[in-house]
Amino acid sequence: MARLVIVSNRVPIPKARGASAGGLAVALRDLLTPGTMWFGWSGRLASEPAIEPAIVSARGVTYATIDLTSEAYRGFYVGFSNGALWPLLHFRLGLMHFRREDYEAYLAVNQAFATSLATVLQPDDTLWAHDYHMIPLGRMLRQQGFTGPLGFFLHVPFVPPSMLEAIPVAREMVADLCAYDVVGFQTEEHARDFRDCAQRL
Repeated sequence: MARLVIVSNRVPIPKARGASAGGLAVALRDLLTPGTMWFGWSGRLASEPAIEPAIVSARGVTYATIDLTSEAYRGFYVGFSNGALWPLLHFRLGLMHFRREDYEAYLAVNQAFATSLATVLQPDDTLWAHDYHMIPLGRMLRQQGFTGPLGFFLHVPFVPPSMLEAIPVAREMVADLCAYDVVGFQTEEHARDFRDCAQRL
């Protein structure tokens, strides 16, 4: 039977007294049925992270996580995800700080996710990636030969072309989103803005 594989930046690994109740965990609670896998960052930093994910199972759900180096965390999470993408996608260009090296770290972490995922993915899996941290992941999985369904959901707003073009990698971001089979947004307005960006860029 086909398996749902959820991918997000952080994974709420269950503790002895139950899983942590983060926003995404609450939103996806009804989908976490036996057989589901949730993949992402462990929240831990390591000097030499393993390629294969650490596995924890609870109530039939598999939680697979990898560590990051402190340098990767700074560039991927602090630098590009929260220093550039978050302000951009919240219409706060005055707070946006784009550094090419942060973008390279963002791509490298997404590649690390894709490489680690490849060790546990099955051909008939359906993969559902979440939020702006994972935009390039679908393209990278396709490049590695994964042919199963790929979905993506953005949990923040999307912006019109005139604003998206403020970031130097706007075309790359739109192309990466187009690598998914289905892309979801919070509102029809955000979906329309994405369509406009795809047509223009």
